[in-house]
Amino acid sequence: MQKSKHHHYIEVLAKRILPDDMEASVIQQEFHRLEAGFAGENRLKQTLSDYYFKTDRHIFYNFECINENGFSHQMDAILVTPLFIVIFEVKLLSGTLFYKPAQHEFYRIHNEKRENFRNPLDQVYRHQLFLEQCLRKWQITIPMCFAVVIANQQAILDESLEKFPIFHISGVPNFIESLYRNTAKTNANMRMIVAKLNQLHQVLPPRRSISMNRLRRGVLCRQCDYKNTMSYYYGAFVCNVCQAKSRDAIFETLYHYRILFGDKISNREFRDFFGMVNIKTCSSILSRLGFEKCGSKRGTYYIIPENILFWSKKKTL
Repeated sequence: MQKSKHHHYIEVLAKRILPDDMEASVIQQEFHRLEAGFAGENRLKQTLSDYYFKTDRHIFYNFECINENGFSHQMDAILVTPLFIVIFEVKLLSGTLFYKPAQHEFYRIHNEKRENFRNPLDQVYRHQLFLEQCLRKWQITIPMCFAVVIANQQAILDESLEKFPIFHISGVPNFIESLYRNTAKTNANMRMIVAKLNQLHQVLPPRRSISMNRLRRGVLCRQCDYKNTMSYYYGAFVCNVCQAKSRDAIFETLYHYRILFGDKISNREFRDFFGMVNIKTCSSILSRLGFEKCGSKRGTYYIIPENILFWSKKKTL
């Protein structure tokens, strides 16, 4: 399972946002929601991996694309078989869940507090309508349905949800078995469907942007849970509080920059983000890193590799 670009962005932003920023708590809450959602999606993947399918199948996880009107779709999972297609929406909710179908109102009561949520049934139905339109355009006929899966077994589903395709994750195998029993054989070409969906798939950019002045700068100490900064000292970074020493913390910091601002970084941008002032020291570090170098003189910049997190810890700075 891979996290979306937006998830990576919020994950880094949660570490970097200034504590007194007006959106700091909102960003932290969004990060926790994304982490919970990702945990739920992993539980669905485990459940589907343990199920014995009766036909060939292909499963797309975290499927992203943009429709013809320019609006995005993010689907937790799409199961493709020769007989049917299922779109799964995963929710890791707690408390007791309720639904008012006439009003399309989805809410929960948890710790005696009522809280409304975006209706997941309408959310995934929107995805189904879009994919059905795509299939018609591709001249492919195959049954399609959706299901909302609750990944928290402690959640209670009220009777108001009984008539709708929403159930605990343990019910996924039974749901698929029912589809196999009740779906007639079609002439749909599964390979063609998978190929078309691969063409449709598009990794979406983060849904946020941030200015440098709203961020904590410098190399952040992992040992201190990113609460304190580190100083550069003879080829390594040393925490100003716990004194932890690291030669590879630079790679995580460059990863943070790449996620937040892109893969191009100049000497000035390096100094600004790392909280360093010595131009020659920073130039020497960038040179020894061996990044692809572009431009010349004041227009010089370096390309931060996509796999920067996995660079050798033994690389000399």
